[in-house]
Amino acid sequence: MEVVKIIVSSGPTREWIDPVRFISNASSGKMGFCLAEAASTWTSDVVYIRGLTQEEYSRPAGSRVVSVETTLEMRKAVLDEIGPGTLLIMAAAPADFRPVQSSEAKIKKEEGSEIITLELAKNPDILSSVSEKIGKENISGVVLVGFSAETHNLQEHALGKLKRKNLDYIVGNYVSRDEKGFGDLDTKVVVFGKDGSEKGIGPASKEFVARELLAYLKSR
Repeated sequence: MEVVKIIVSSGPTREWIDPVRFISNASSGKMGFCLAEAASTWTSDVVYIRGLTQEEYSRPAGSRVVSVETTLEMRKAVLDEIGPGTLLIMAAAPADFRPVQSSEAKIKKEEGSEIITLELAKNPDILSSVSEKIGKENISGVVLVGFSAETHNLQEHALGKLKRKNLDYIVGNYVSRDEKGFGDLDTKVVVFGKDGSEKGIGPASKEFVARELLAYLKSR
């Protein structure tokens, strides 16, 4: 695979309910961090688009860092960076939903209010947005790699996303309590290709998995 630029997204995004509460998830950002560091041995042009990663996973060596907070901000950052010959690895865990209204003041816990209803809107899918841009602007040589963190039926859900989002590859992994997932030191993944290929990596450290995944993609 020939690429001139690699974009790696990493970590969770955050959607504010009020000034002190937000919607997010348990992603640490370590997988994206390890991928960005591994990518710097492939090309000198590596862009690390990070959400609210843990501090130790905020600045991978050899990368230009773009920091974002919300899913909409991450989407804009990714779309701004996409160009010919780009490998995009969406290792981030952006929030799928955001509050329809975000309160400017802290929502008070009032006496007698046992149930509070929170109305949510779907965030746009970043990879689908990238696919649309590639088609509309006829951008050549872009390779799209998504991640599919699942609690069950990994292959079924991963292959569904691969097709639905028009990806080249998708990396599936389990994130249930009994499996290696968010925040763990080790992980195991399965890489599915649109050509029907399939490759398992791990269980192993995320550093090892990242290096093996990049080497696999480079060999394709």
